[in-house]
Amino acid sequence: MIAVFAVIIVIVALLLVRCESSQPATVRVVAVGDMDCDPADPDMDKNTKALGDLCRHKAVSDIAVALNPTILLGLGDFQYELPKAAAYRTVYGPTYGRLLNRTVPVFGNQEYKIQDANTFTAYFGNRIMDKKGYWSQQVGKWHILVLNSNCSAVTGGCGTGSPQQEWLVEDLKANKTKCVLAAWHHPRWSTGINGPDPRAADLYKTLFDYKVDLVLSGHEADYERFAPLNPDGTPDPHGVRQFVIGTGGQAHYRPAPNDDTHDEQGNPISTTGRPTSEYVDYDHHGVLELDLSPDSYKWSFHPLEADSAVTDTGSAKCY
Repeated sequence: MIAVFAVIIVIVALLLVRCESSQPATVRVVAVGDMDCDPADPDMDKNTKALGDLCRHKAVSDIAVALNPTILLGLGDFQYELPKAAAYRTVYGPTYGRLLNRTVPVFGNQEYKIQDANTFTAYFGNRIMDKKGYWSQQVGKWHILVLNSNCSAVTGGCGTGSPQQEWLVEDLKANKTKCVLAAWHHPRWSTGINGPDPRAADLYKTLFDYKVDLVLSGHEADYERFAPLNPDGTPDPHGVRQFVIGTGGQAHYRPAPNDDTHDEQGNPISTTGRPTSEYVDYDHHGVLELDLSPDSYKWSFHPLEADSAVTDTGSAKCY
């Protein structure tokens, strides 16, 4: 009897090792936000390659599909202008919807144009793990945090002591994974037309306190990458690196000289509160590819109709 029990233990151990070894060492994430046009948009039927032209969601989604990602990290504002069920079905469905079963959906502000984001949650179904808009999940060897920066729509908001921030602290305390990525819609740091967004500042500080590696956002109609920054926006080798990828198909915009003198809430931005980025592209749609390894990550931006098919490549170790 003891011998049989010992054999069972050995078999179970072998199965566990096999399951562990079957997990890919590196997983590919494609990240992008601000995607599909309103069905009634007059630019929907235009076939033009003009930079900045509206409604390039089909061409950009073709890049995402061709990259064959483990997950599509959708950074909010999936379907403009009023995200009705018919629009998800007829516009989003044939484009990014081809990756529906691989999508990790982040709540954007467009989603809340329908009460409680009901059409959004209905379309994505069990891809949304919590209708409050924040949860965590494992992707390969990485811990992924989906957070909700639509603070007025979240019970208690986003500040220190809010249910979302307190949940985030407990989740990070319990996390045993070396590499951590967070995603929410409104970028904490940006040089785009809206500038740095303060609404998720306390969430960002929490990420910094627990040595989270990356935060990804959409909302701004550009692609941008920052150095790792501390909560004050100062470069820090142990800071959180912000990517902004609001380039999924809607128009992109080059900011005017004074666009970033005030943040999206109307507050003046001091020079110290307006960090410059390491790379920015105001002129192309595209997607961010992230190759996530157990202790590091690589990035590359895939712009649409640029001189090069891949730009802004790099890599870094996790903390």
